[in-house]
Amino acid sequence: MKQTIAFLLAILFFGSAVAQVDIDAARKKQQAMINQFNNSSKDKQNAYDERQRKAEAEYAAFRKKANDEYAAFMEKAWKTMNVNPPQPKPKEPAPPKPQPKPQTNVLPPNNPLPKPEVKKPEKTTPPETPPIPPSKPETPTTQVSLYGTQCAMHATTNEVAFRLSSIDNASCTNAWKLLSQSKYDGLLHDCLAQRDKLNLGDWAYLQLLKSVSERFLGKSTNEAVLLQMYLFVQSGYKARLGRQNGKLVMMVPFNCDIYSYFYVVLDGLKYFILSPVREGGTDICDLKFPKEHMLSIAMNRLPQFNDNPQPKRTFTASSFGTLSASVGVNKGLIDFLNNYPLSNAWDAYARAGLSDRVKADLYPVLRSQISGKSQRKAAMMLLNFLHTAFDYATDQEQFGYERPLFGDESFYYPKNDCEDRSILFAILVRDLMGLDVALVHWPGHLATAVCFTEDVSGDYFTVGNKRFIVCDPTYIGADPGMTMPQFKNANAELLVL
Repeated sequence: MKQTIAFLLAILFFGSAVAQVDIDAARKKQQAMINQFNNSSKDKQNAYDERQRKAEAEYAAFRKKANDEYAAFMEKAWKTMNVNPPQPKPKEPAPPKPQPKPQTNVLPPNNPLPKPEVKKPEKTTPPETPPIPPSKPETPTTQVSLYGTQCAMHATTNEVAFRLSSIDNASCTNAWKLLSQSKYDGLLHDCLAQRDKLNLGDWAYLQLLKSVSERFLGKSTNEAVLLQMYLFVQSGYKARLGRQNGKLVMMVPFNCDIYSYFYVVLDGLKYFILSPVREGGTDICDLKFPKEHMLSIAMNRLPQFNDNPQPKRTFTASSFGTLSASVGVNKGLIDFLNNYPLSNAWDAYARAGLSDRVKADLYPVLRSQISGKSQRKAAMMLLNFLHTAFDYATDQEQFGYERPLFGDESFYYPKNDCEDRSILFAILVRDLMGLDVALVHWPGHLATAVCFTEDVSGDYFTVGNKRFIVCDPTYIGADPGMTMPQFKNANAELLVL
């Protein structure tokens, strides 16, 4: 018996010892794995840091070479070019007033419309953010206001400020050499960081640089213009520096025609002058900066400015039961959009979409109404919202000049017209229904066409192997597939979004 007990105890002891050995081995293996992971992470971080240092060094060498060449070119004679007056927005036939559809409950028949001219807007992205080293963290911070949003710049006026003794070639050259010093890199880094943080498109970024330059160097001063120009081209954009009547001016080409700005033509491109000038000659430093990128008028998303909410307005549709939404807008964003250049790029207004603030107020209401409906019925309900929830006025009647509205602006201004309703409808269809949509431009009128994935009959355009059904937000009461009679045989331009 004693032998049996001793044998059992021996087994238990041995098993316990083996178990302890296994646990110790497992712990050692686990620690080895942790050490290996930490070493690997350190190696990866070190490799990343080394790549970053190499990228910064390469870019610094590239910038130094480019800025040295630019400064040398500034010392030479500037060319004199003629300044052209602002382009007027092309006149179109008077837009049709909202008109009711013919009284009929019959579904529209399938009817192909004349082959349109199809345009697919180019997708645009800002230049890749250059690898600029950040400011020293101990540098004091200056706040720069951009449409009510405070942007932190790690610099002081004493660090940034400089003075031009004149705007002759030598003075501009010396100032450019000063700006090219590394002490201005931190300011450039902060500007690029704010561009990414606030989702600033090209025009919004240009406005940030203007605000930064004027915050440090004074409103509309020659020094502020030169700093804005410097920061803009260092960020990868195309621009030219000019002077007229003792003032420096900045000239920027866009990827489309814009209106209300004087311009010069260089190498077949229109460079629009962003400072007050007059017709006549202007001297221009016409040097291409390496890797320069054309400014795009389009925004893939609206800027994320700090919220300055306005009192909400209620928009109520008159059909399909109760559909009422109280919608508020951000005044800072509205002020920015009011300052947006007028252009011939209809698609740019639709591609920008709606702000998060407007979506939060509007989309839950619209989604609850169209949920579970067929695509035709859902489109009818969204059309009815555009037909009946907004008051109509032409741009001339409301503003005294032609200007399309971004989607948010339709919820701010008292009235809208055919182009504004079509822009908003296109946004709603893409966001809420997930369908392809096109803006349809007839002389004097803008409507939409939707590529349904369910069977929807009516007037349509063919684009490749897709069928786009006309949906007109100004043809009051009209269902999808109904075209205003005067446009059924007219030539149209389709902007496929």
